Amino acid sequence: MSSSQALILCLLTFGLAVCGCEKKEAEGQDGANAAKAAGKNEFSTPIFDPQQIEAIVRSTSNTDVDALLKQCANETNNVVLAQYATFLSKTTTRGPSVRAAFRKMLKSDDAYLREQALMALEDYAGVAFMLDDMIPLLNDPNEDVRDSAMTTIADYVESRRKFQVLIDCLDSQFDDVRENAIFNLGFYTDANFETAEEWKKWWAENKNTFKPE
Repeated sequence: MSSSQALILCLLTFGLAVCGCEKKEAEGQDGANAAKAAGKNEFSTPIFDPQQIEAIVRSTSNTDVDALLKQCANETNNVVLAQYATFLSKTTTRGPSVRAAFRKMLKSDDAYLREQALMALEDYAGVAFMLDDMIPLLNDPNEDVRDSAMTTIADYVESRRKFQVLIDCLDSQFDDVRENAIFNLGFYTDANFETAEEWKKWWAENKNTFKPE
């Protein structure tokens, strides 16, 4: 092989390698765009070390919890916010401020963050105070969010009012919400009906005397 032929071969090899890299980069960008559209973005490493956050929220100092709440207010990374939600759910101080932070997450445009906030609320002692904020998410366009809202409300809200919420869900536009409402009504009451009409009739007759177990 002549030196000129070797040079051409080398250039061709380099060109193919560059094309391959550009293709991978383009595919990666397409994947990122798709993930963003689905509300499942990948983000950078959290600002706080997890152990550092845990130490703050386990503290009885309102000042330390205030520091974490301030961090939440300034944070734009939704994966980081989801992590904050997990730790905030374990706090017992600054109730109204913590609930305000959760409320903001539940109203996020990102389905991922809404779902993660709902899951974190399962461990929050004040979850019943968040009922009004969770109810709209039973009609969320994202099915995962709807499922999380149903689970958190049905399984973790210890309030008689949740049964009215489940009854209202029988008229949902979403099949999954109606089906889950019927399942949870049967699970948390002594009644056993298969249709929405039967459950509505039962509730109309028993809502004033029904006592959750």
